[in-house]
Amino acid sequence: MRAKVFFYLCAAMAAFLGWRLYKVQVIDGPVLAREALAQRSDTVEVFARRGSILDRDGNVLVRSLPSQSVYLVPHDIVDPEMTAQKLETIFGTLDPAIVEEMHVRSLWFVWLARKVPNEVADRVRALDLPGVQLKQEDTGRRIDTVGKMASTLLGFVGTDENGLDGLEYSFDSLLRGVSGKVTLETDEFGRPIPFGHETTVKPAQPGLDVELTLDPYLQFVTEEALDGQIKKYHALDGTAIVMDPWTGEVLAMANYPQFDPNKFWKYTDSQRRDRAVADAYEPGSTFKLVTAAAALESGKVGLQSRFPARDSLAGGGHVIHNADDGMPIAGGSETLGQIIEYSHNVGAAEVGMSIGAQTFYDMERKAGFGSASDIELPGENPGIVPAPADWSDSSLATMSFGQGVSTTPIAMTRYYCAIANGGLLMRPRIVRAITDAQGKLIYQYPPEVEHRVFSERIASELRGFLRAVVTGGTGNPAAQIAGYTTAGKTGTAQRVVNGRYDGSYTASFIGMIPAEKPRYVIYVKIDRPIGSYYGSIVAAPAFTEIARAAMLHSGILPVASPAPKTVAKRR
Repeated sequence: MRAKVFFYLCAAMAAFLGWRLYKVQVIDGPVLAREALAQRSDTVEVFARRGSILDRDGNVLVRSLPSQSVYLVPHDIVDPEMTAQKLETIFGTLDPAIVEEMHVRSLWFVWLARKVPNEVADRVRALDLPGVQLKQEDTGRRIDTVGKMASTLLGFVGTDENGLDGLEYSFDSLLRGVSGKVTLETDEFGRPIPFGHETTVKPAQPGLDVELTLDPYLQFVTEEALDGQIKKYHALDGTAIVMDPWTGEVLAMANYPQFDPNKFWKYTDSQRRDRAVADAYEPGSTFKLVTAAAALESGKVGLQSRFPARDSLAGGGHVIHNADDGMPIAGGSETLGQIIEYSHNVGAAEVGMSIGAQTFYDMERKAGFGSASDIELPGENPGIVPAPADWSDSSLATMSFGQGVSTTPIAMTRYYCAIANGGLLMRPRIVRAITDAQGKLIYQYPPEVEHRVFSERIASELRGFLRAVVTGGTGNPAAQIAGYTTAGKTGTAQRVVNGRYDGSYTASFIGMIPAEKPRYVIYVKIDRPIGSYYGSIVAAPAFTEIARAAMLHSGILPVASPAPKTVAKRR
């Protein structure tokens, strides 16, 4: 009897357990499995790969590479002194604060090095030190593959790949991509379980690639030419720009000094500044082409109009002088063309005063001065172009030869592009296209005409003035290139430092090649040269070096032609 009772009890228990097993495994199984997975799962953000920056030929200038970071767990470090010694064979002398934290057993996390290359991570891993761990970084390691080249316009990113300056900042929203979400099985410390269940909640979208207008060869040549002249004359800094006058594309933009974006924290703000867009300066004689354009466009001055040729002019409590550069005074009077050719300050002042303040100011504004060009670079300075109501008695006279007004290198280059292309003010472009990670075109930036500054006839007459500067004026022979025709204007301006002229100068040259239908407009500015300060001596040689290389690079060979008459005079 006892056996039967025991049997039935066992049978009932077995039936109950079988039912419970069936219910748990079959009926409630899927629900319980989801609940269990939720208990040991964690939804984490998956960072998107940051897009690359390319030159116009598709070469990678900046990209993100996989990286790892090294951190310490002081609680697990057995021998802090030995650990520090071995790590210093890889990282050099460690921060004393980090070494001190290695001895604090209560600490569980201390960063040692963020985003190191994989080869460095492999060396750390090979040491197999207790308390030294590696973490795969989600955002990768940003690498400028070309070093310092174009660094001031490319900019740099922070540790977490957020754009902080330059194009990295301007196009950060496109480059960074869109983060995704993934659900992972994790242990009690939140670490992923190897081969655990993984579910993609939202896939990460890689950042877009930004293709620039920069020509890598012209960028290299421009930087070398600028660097050479700055070092030759022990100058403070400088800028050089090469633009296509028909499209507004910036083919090269060089600044000196430069910096290494891979180690940007080692450089000062001044070394990292994009002087081409951020530095406003008094342009000096290169601004005389604005005066000439205003005079011709207004109809108040013609090619045959003549002005008294003299070496000084008193007005507004100031005396204006021509530069002591040996340029001739053409008899008793001179034309507008001769004023530009020989860069006479007095003549430019007379022209400005003859057309009036409003006519001159209207041309300044129409030429884009006093407003940002809207190039795709941060920190652009619009310059200072005072309205006539704010002028002193001498302002019109001095502004007519580029003193008392300030502008930027990119604004001056854009204006000379209008002279080169027949009078159209183009929006300067540094970005050519946006593509996805597979190279599919997302958006192509077209040339953008802002408005017409002056007629094609006026543009042609201005180019004639600039050609005369090179063949017989202040650019002769410095801006001449054998086998090619060039046109351009020298500039020598006093530097304003802390609101005062400090006795130093800015030397510049803006030119175009070929003179008849320019393919390139090339700007060179060098600040505070020592030994000489004339634009023809300091800046023009860099122009000729860049212009010659640009023409050969485009496949246009020099043509033998008689050498123009040489006049050994400078401005």
